[in-house]
Amino acid sequence: MDVLQAFRLGVRKTNQAKRIIFFAWLVNTALAMTVVLPMLSRLDDYIGDTVMEEQLLEQIDANWLQTFKEDYKDNDLVGALDYTIFGAAPFLVHYDSYLSGSVIRPIGRFFFDLIFRLRIGFEYLGPLTILAFLYVLASTFLASGFVGMFAKDYRLSFQEFLIEGAKYFGRFFRLSVLSLIVYMIVFGTLLDWWAQSIPLWTANERSEMVPFVHYMIKNGTTVLLLGFLTLCFDYAKIRIVLEDRLSGLFASWAGLKFVLQHFFPTTGLYLFLSLIGIAAILFTVSLQGMVHPSGYWTILFVFLIQQVYLGVRLWVRALFYASQTQLAQRHLRIQGLSALR
Repeated sequence: MDVLQAFRLGVRKTNQAKRIIFFAWLVNTALAMTVVLPMLSRLDDYIGDTVMEEQLLEQIDANWLQTFKEDYKDNDLVGALDYTIFGAAPFLVHYDSYLSGSVIRPIGRFFFDLIFRLRIGFEYLGPLTILAFLYVLASTFLASGFVGMFAKDYRLSFQEFLIEGAKYFGRFFRLSVLSLIVYMIVFGTLLDWWAQSIPLWTANERSEMVPFVHYMIKNGTTVLLLGFLTLCFDYAKIRIVLEDRLSGLFASWAGLKFVLQHFFPTTGLYLFLSLIGIAAILFTVSLQGMVHPSGYWTILFVFLIQQVYLGVRLWVRALFYASQTQLAQRHLRIQGLSALR
């Protein structure tokens, strides 16, 4: 009952924040354009007026793409270029980077060296890492504003949302740095050791299914572990706002303790909201799967679908914060009343 009540209240509060979600979409789009526009310019210069232009609009040629990437092999942005923009491909690429921690690792290492070794690791600061760091800053500010807004009993204006974001940004940023270091340690120790051990454990197996099952178990465990850590850090953010905490470390402990004390409602709500996000992905994949690349208009159509999906994803993320904040407020209020008796 707690889960459904928190969800209903979360939907109501999220629907009241449409303008702010649109602002979050603008921020994410602006950050994406910092990569997309230079990439388009590079592609335009490379293709020029050659006969490849019409052919590439009909179907990306893998050999041509590999040649292009080889010619610009020192450019990190070009190295990340992929033509998997149709169907489930972009989501699978994102899922693979999520499981491997390819985005988290360099940022986590940078802050690990900065905090514990008093060293600035410029070798970690490639263009994509800097972009990912900008996303961390933007998402931290947006999370600060969303949680601060959803913790109020009244509807906030856009200006008040910005004030809440500025108020809690420093505390949320410290918490984000801590979470990045934790993720980096988890990937760098347990998960890397597990991935490196599977070939040794299965070297004498005759069937390829055995290592496949091992990797699937490892990937499933990775999803559950990262999901649990994300859940704890979400409630750490909420407790920073609800209790006006200053320490990210103690807020993380408070978030972990809250999740363990209320394990079934917190995880149940998280899984329920995750299913909504998965449904949005499946719907987007089904739409993109019906599109065959045949020119500018189909590419534009896929781009519009992906922008709609981005808006839905941001709405779902806001729904996470709204519903989790309502759940935390209710249980903390009950704990406070019990302590007074």
